[in-house]
Amino acid sequence: MALTTSYSLEVRFFMSDLFDIDDEEQKETPSASVEYQEEKKNGFKNLVNESFTAMQTSFDYLLKTIENNPDRIIFGVDKIIILGKLATYSIPLEGLIQRMRNPYAGGTGLNSTTATFKGKLDGKEASVCIQPDHQNVANLPGCDVLDSYFLMLLNDDKFIQQERHSPLRHALLNLYGLSASPASEAFKEYLLASMEATYLPEESSVEIKGTNGWKWKMGDGNPLVNGYTIWFKKPRQRLWKKVVQDTTEFEYGYHYDDVFSILELLSDSPRVLVEDETYASDGYFRKMVAPHHSPLQKRIIADEKDARESAES
Repeated sequence: MALTTSYSLEVRFFMSDLFDIDDEEQKETPSASVEYQEEKKNGFKNLVNESFTAMQTSFDYLLKTIENNPDRIIFGVDKIIILGKLATYSIPLEGLIQRMRNPYAGGTGLNSTTATFKGKLDGKEASVCIQPDHQNVANLPGCDVLDSYFLMLLNDDKFIQQERHSPLRHALLNLYGLSASPASEAFKEYLLASMEATYLPEESSVEIKGTNGWKWKMGDGNPLVNGYTIWFKKPRQRLWKKVVQDTTEFEYGYHYDDVFSILELLSDSPRVLVEDETYASDGYFRKMVAPHHSPLQKRIIADEKDARESAES
């Protein structure tokens, strides 16, 4: 991949020298002369040839990756199938070829990939939109980008731990939920390291410490519940107390619709429910917790009183 990248950088430097695109102090004056026009035409031709050379080199690297993984990168009727360590990924061929055939046609970046259960092509699906791991991706040949993408999916168990790859984490959680799955160990590691949360796949739940000595648990083991169920334990409380049956009832359900956003809320609760502005949490969640936490109950009563007085004045 280093060779391919060097080609793209050479193209960039050549373009800079030819068209003075990076030097604002030295302005080039165009000319109608035959010599000037011939020089610019040859420069353009060289740029295109350099791009073709870089593309061919990057394609060779891509083919090598495919050939080195014959049992994990396979071809379906109209898709490339990558057998990751956590899931199966299907990439439509037409979208890839169209982008390389005509990069100006429709949108930027990679098309969405479909994830299915590890070793399966049918059944439940989740959409994955992952961008390659390159800061200078705009300067890379297309096949370099695909090569990086394929390698990421082949090593999904490693990339899922990296902070910037949240789309992969969200997709696999949408796919598997909190139940035991091929991704369980990876999620255990990530949730513990990033949020100090304890993931219990055998219980389809995650536990996390809140404020004021509270502990919280969220789970998705009930097939009749569309979202997540939430429980709490106060200090010296032995058994879990259910406080929310289904998080789809949340006032801001569009915001708290995944494991990570709910865990962030729980980790700062009940403090955030009492001390911060109401928009910093969720109205439904505050009302459910209030009967179990007197400071929050008092805050809600005071807020309601202020709202009545404001309406009357």
